[in-house]
Amino acid sequence: MSEAPVAFPELFSAEKTRTRFSWSDAGRHFDDLGPARADMYGFFRDLVPVMIMAVWWFIQRPITFSNFAGLWQTPQLTLLDLVLLAALAVCWRLIAGSKIASGSNLLRKQLIGNLVAALCCSVLVFADGCTHTSWTTSLLFSAYFLLAASAASTLLLGLTCVIRWAVLTFVVTKREVILVGSGPRAQELFRRLSESPVYTVRGIVDDEFTGTPEMRNLYIGGIDELEQILKNQPVQIVYCSLPVKTMYVRAQRAISICEKIGVEVRHSARLFTTEIAQVDAHASGQGIYAILRMVRHGSRDFVKRAVDLVGASVLIVAALPMIALAAIAIKLTSPGPIIFSQERYGMDRRRFRMYKLRTMVAGAEGLQKNFESLNELAGPVFKIRRDPRVTTVGRFLRSLSIDELPQLWNVIKGDMSLVGPRPLAVRDVRLINDSGHLRRFSMKPGITCLWQIGGRNNTDFETWIRQDLEYIDRWSLFLDFRILLCTIPAVLGRRGAM
Repeated sequence: MSEAPVAFPELFSAEKTRTRFSWSDAGRHFDDLGPARADMYGFFRDLVPVMIMAVWWFIQRPITFSNFAGLWQTPQLTLLDLVLLAALAVCWRLIAGSKIASGSNLLRKQLIGNLVAALCCSVLVFADGCTHTSWTTSLLFSAYFLLAASAASTLLLGLTCVIRWAVLTFVVTKREVILVGSGPRAQELFRRLSESPVYTVRGIVDDEFTGTPEMRNLYIGGIDELEQILKNQPVQIVYCSLPVKTMYVRAQRAISICEKIGVEVRHSARLFTTEIAQVDAHASGQGIYAILRMVRHGSRDFVKRAVDLVGASVLIVAALPMIALAAIAIKLTSPGPIIFSQERYGMDRRRFRMYKLRTMVAGAEGLQKNFESLNELAGPVFKIRRDPRVTTVGRFLRSLSIDELPQLWNVIKGDMSLVGPRPLAVRDVRLINDSGHLRRFSMKPGITCLWQIGGRNNTDFETWIRQDLEYIDRWSLFLDFRILLCTIPAVLGRRGAM
């Protein structure tokens, strides 16, 4: 247990501001989502002419229960019809997906591109219709096609903008960034970041400040102070905009600090050597950047989250009888609340409230200072094998990790994962001296990890940290699965339980 949380000194204003969503720049703003962006709009847009033709053919030749079986003997579409569908999709893709329909002004350029694509596709429809019927009938149908395709593509474009606005406004949490540099390049980047609804600039770092008055208000120190700034304040991204030719050493110093602590850093080119961070390329409204990630992101993140949601939901339902029995035992044997909650540090060193079944006497946090000299683990973590504050029932719950079951709710909420580095208490994090240990916060904390299956409290703090960093560097879905399987015998065997 830790002392009452003591907040770090606030370097930045806690006031949250949200930039007004620009409809004309909807495409650029959505690009700012990076790995979260999925261009489903382009996929459905290219299918507009195909869907219109399919609807028309269905109206002309409806499929009923009586004629469904005969479709296999007498197909409704000829080879020429299939060629037409392919030609419409390709034509729409080449025009609506070309450079004339791309750029920051999504509405205007995509609207023009869709109208031009609809006109060209209507010509193909007219030519195809002339092979089946008279040219007057074919001309009338192509006119109907032009109107339907223009209306459907415009409606799809509007729906896409509404969805993107909703995602950016209500779903995506603004990411707080620090900008390293204040020269012309940094000034342009600062302007673009300030316009984005995705990012919030929390500070400007530079040894010799040369920025604008707006940037002056956010200036917080030089590069030598960056390490302490990142230790004291949860920041998700650092943009490095120093001129590499004249400030290579300073830029490399800033990137090394970010890499050491585990903060994502972005710079404008692939120019630096790294030991841990993996390089990704990303094009957005702020330009083309090489992103040095401490943890590789991608589709695996969504799979991991899905596994967390399903697994935690099933486990918490299955564990309800056990939690109920434990709650009754806690209530009958010691006064105080059943659930104990405590602030812990999670991903990006952001605090969240973690839940456990209470295993100590009420007010145990206030008693911890009386037992600091009995700490049995080297380093900032506080552990006593025979902690006098632990109740009899609590000792049994701890031995089988039953007290950790309420953390499944933290997993469902998204604060934790089933597998990941254990979340540390505020007191423990404040006592960490090696900034390299903070890289463990570059992944979401978990209920179990390599530390749990490797002996838990039988290992020292340095081994604990080394195992956490090893997990981060080796992370895969298969590794998560293996850790989950190995956790069962580790818990049942009570290895390293305190």
